[in-house]
Amino acid sequence: MTGRTGAGSVRVSRFTGPRGTTLHLAFATCDPARPLPANGGLRVQAGGPGFPDPERLTRRLATEMLLKHQLHRTGFWGAKMLVTGADAVDDALLAAVARVLDAHAGTLYTGADMGVTTADMERLARMTPYVLNAIGSRVAPHTATAFGVWGAIEAWARGPVTGLRVLVHGVGKVGGALARELVAAGASVLTYDTDPGAPDIPGSRPVRDWAAREVDVLVPCSVSDLVDPALAGRLRCGAVIGSANAVLAEEDTTARILRRRGIDHVPTPLTGAGAVIVDSIEHYAPAAFRAASPDRVYAFVRQTVRAAVRDLLDTPPGLAPSAIPHHARDLTPHPFCGLRFPPPTTNDDLQVPNT
Repeated sequence: MTGRTGAGSVRVSRFTGPRGTTLHLAFATCDPARPLPANGGLRVQAGGPGFPDPERLTRRLATEMLLKHQLHRTGFWGAKMLVTGADAVDDALLAAVARVLDAHAGTLYTGADMGVTTADMERLARMTPYVLNAIGSRVAPHTATAFGVWGAIEAWARGPVTGLRVLVHGVGKVGGALARELVAAGASVLTYDTDPGAPDIPGSRPVRDWAAREVDVLVPCSVSDLVDPALAGRLRCGAVIGSANAVLAEEDTTARILRRRGIDHVPTPLTGAGAVIVDSIEHYAPAAFRAASPDRVYAFVRQTVRAAVRDLLDTPPGLAPSAIPHHARDLTPHPFCGLRFPPPTTNDDLQVPNT
């Protein structure tokens, strides 16, 4: 692969891969002198030269990853790997990604994002050691992300989700797992997916006219730029809380419309951080991670995200996007969250209070 690098606090490189694919790699740091590895998912998206501004998207996603890592004190800087023009995630493409990871020699780690499966990550992990995706573990990063969003909704609701009206947009790996947990916890769950073959979640109700539905919480677990200014003016919900990265198109304008209409937007760097919290445990507390049950890891993620969302909700000026980087910097001196993960006990279940 050949590379080209930009400048600034977010550094973007572009590599040419097999069969006309392009890998866009972004690093986001706020203190280059601090020797932390960068971490961000590998996203594979169809589309070649006509794909709209992949460098801008990669830069934006890396910036959100940096905020995730800072807000939850994971011990990583932000990164994102975006492949465009791929018709399949085959060994040739993964080998090209592995070469980029190897060239960074432990300063860059990746895991699964959109368009990439756990099986793909397992294949990549056989080519390079710089993969954090709970390889060889029963922990599922997408389920951890779902538990984090669940904790964020609890923080916003100031209590359990029982009786809450929730619409989950996208019932793939994260959205499907989250919808199942919310149903089991007593929420009234509507679901929507663009794929007519998407699975039905027992106890939930699929809908087509999702934007017209009156709910307490809209939960985007699908695509970036889902909520634009026009949609923000029509939504009938109390909050937007989900896992999808960069969910607001024209972010400042859309956030302003949501605030004016009394709709809370809890930013994805806070809510969609389950997988990076798992990465922190896997990287900084590997023995505790290997010994822990999945339920214990998921409960830790839920607690961690819920506490972080409550903290920001209680901190003036609340959810203003401009406040998030400042708030994140205030948190960085604290221990990495992976190092706070409790070692196994005779009772291998964290107790998660509902309030």
